[in-house]
Amino acid sequence: MIPVYYDLHIHSALSPCADNDMTPNDIVGMALLNGLDMIAVTDHNTVANAISTVKAAADKPLIVLPGIEVSTAEEVHVICLFDSAAAALSFEAELSPFFSAIPNRIDIFGEQIIFDENDNVTGELGRMLIAPSSISFDDLYLMVHKHGGAFVPAHVDRDSFSVISNLGFIPPHLDIKTIEVSLVGIEREYDKKNAELFAKKNMIFSSDAHQLWSINEKNNFLLLPERTAKAAIDYLR
Repeated sequence: MIPVYYDLHIHSALSPCADNDMTPNDIVGMALLNGLDMIAVTDHNTVANAISTVKAAADKPLIVLPGIEVSTAEEVHVICLFDSAAAALSFEAELSPFFSAIPNRIDIFGEQIIFDENDNVTGELGRMLIAPSSISFDDLYLMVHKHGGAFVPAHVDRDSFSVISNLGFIPPHLDIKTIEVSLVGIEREYDKKNAELFAKKNMIFSSDAHQLWSINEKNNFLLLPERTAKAAIDYLR
């Protein structure tokens, strides 16, 4: 088994709450500087810059999983990860009817900048990405698995936008293999205090970075049979 150092929850400048210097190449460069083997770009309710980051890292010793942080109808945040750009785009196409059409307010929430793989600005998204979608937690799980992805409830230790805070439990009828605990949760030993509750689940510890300096350093790793996107998704799902 191979240790693969990771950060699987990173926002680009397409998320209105992230810094504008969170471009594909700057994210890739910081991940490499920090000694990571694998990252995922997971903007709110879009995969656009995730795909650009995959392309930006194509000739680098870094695996980029294209992902998306979906806010469900219950306002639960879920990290949805895929092993290819094609799978992520196919998933987004099916999910798109559930996205909110509320326009973004740049003056309140910030810009939503789309980059290409060379960090050129190619446009902005007009819909409010941080608004919840209309798909349910259960239906999102089924859709992610339909497209071969990994369904990871985000920051389960938080008091808002988590499956525990908003639903009160992890639905037992869904075969959820992996959950994410925030870095603050680790400091508070949430994972240790709730070890029995999550005994049969994998835990990942990602940064939820909105600034370059917040991206994980070489601390947490997955033990995988090979250093590939497919091996990571198989483990997580």
